Amino acid sequence: MKKYVILGLILLIVAGGLIYTQLKSNAHPNKKMVLGYTTSEESSFQSLKEYHEYLNTIAIDTYAFDTDGNLSGEAPKNQLKYAKQHDIDAYAVISNFGKTDFDPDLAHAVMTDKEAKSNFISHLVQLATENDFTGVNIDFEAIYPEDRDVYSDLIKDTAEALKEHYVHTMVSVPAKDNDDPADDWSWPYNYEEIGEYADYVQVMTYDENGSWSDPGAVASMDWMKRILTFATESINLDKVIMGVPSYGYDWNLSNPDQNKLIEWDEIHSTIESYDIEPITNEETASKHFNYTVENQEHVVWFEDERSLQKKSSLTNTYGIAGVSVYALGHETESFWRAIHKGTK
Repeated sequence: MKKYVILGLILLIVAGGLIYTQLKSNAHPNKKMVLGYTTSEESSFQSLKEYHEYLNTIAIDTYAFDTDGNLSGEAPKNQLKYAKQHDIDAYAVISNFGKTDFDPDLAHAVMTDKEAKSNFISHLVQLATENDFTGVNIDFEAIYPEDRDVYSDLIKDTAEALKEHYVHTMVSVPAKDNDDPADDWSWPYNYEEIGEYADYVQVMTYDENGSWSDPGAVASMDWMKRILTFATESINLDKVIMGVPSYGYDWNLSNPDQNKLIEWDEIHSTIESYDIEPITNEETASKHFNYTVENQEHVVWFEDERSLQKKSSLTNTYGIAGVSVYALGHETESFWRAIHKGTK
């Protein structure tokens, strides 16, 4: 008789854990995750308020850390409160962005120093539990190739610690269509191991081209398909989140030093100001246009509503968890309608 009582208690504990985990996540289990990244800027909060019906998850990108594993920054309380009021899951983004760019030394310190790593993970648990975050989003970029294994170890240890408190782990990874040791940018990220430990893997399927490269699509259709094919071969489908850009790039063909990222609203104001008819590139399923200002020729590549809908529909083509957008603050409702239609 005693063994049945013990068995019953075990089943109750397991069931309770499952119920708690479900309650921790507000997003409906049968719906695609639609994740919007937010920043500390007021425009991010305004977008959240205006377009929250199109979202079920936000990731707040306001945190940093030092080489000892201490965290800094805080989430805008208005965003957390608003998300909670509207049943939107909230993740805390922790990145290795330094003063001007992503810092591989900063990441290396908390991955290789035992005390710093322990401190870092403890602070993540504290941050998530004290602020009732659904999860933590680790966004380490530009890490050293030789740190591939220790990065996987960090994700494993972080996920295990957070799981004890029913907090999810999401990991952002650069896009790649193969595991190439010669590619210093993407090699450090072992999709299979990261996918084994994390609850979600946010694959950055954007920035195929940018201000650092020749002009071209920010996220061409065939390129995205190659990335998602590799990702879904390496990671469980229900963990993969793709990305779409809420911006384009403006290449100054006369002065490449002036190449820049251009936000959604500025793209459309430029089109209107210069009375431009953008051209659809059928091969990439992206748009582009040229214009001249102060005798300098520019070319802009971007995604419009049609291409956003088409590319967001890859969530259904590949049967993955959802789609992410970086970052809220410059979109219009037509942008979100396109995402919504694509993920239906």
